[in-house]
Amino acid sequence: GNTSRNALRADAWQNWDFSLFRSFDIRERHRLQFRAEFFNLFNQVNFAPPFGVVISPFFGRVLSAAPSRDIQFALKYIF
Repeated sequence: GNTSRNALRADAWQNWDFSLFRSFDIRERHRLQFRAEFFNLFNQVNFAPPFGVVISPFFGRVLSAAPSRDIQFALKYIF
């Protein structure tokens, strides 16, 4: 073929992860920690690379994307 090298490129991947931690003293040696963690904070769409099998009818098409924003909360008891 006459296609140049690296002709099928994907868009740039943008992902911001963020976390907040807060510890609360309960007693002298006991603490409670609250955590909030955000994955893909700004909910940026990240598309997968284009399909690369030349003989496929899906050649050059983007068929999927990465997961959207995830948020998780946790409590941790430390003694």
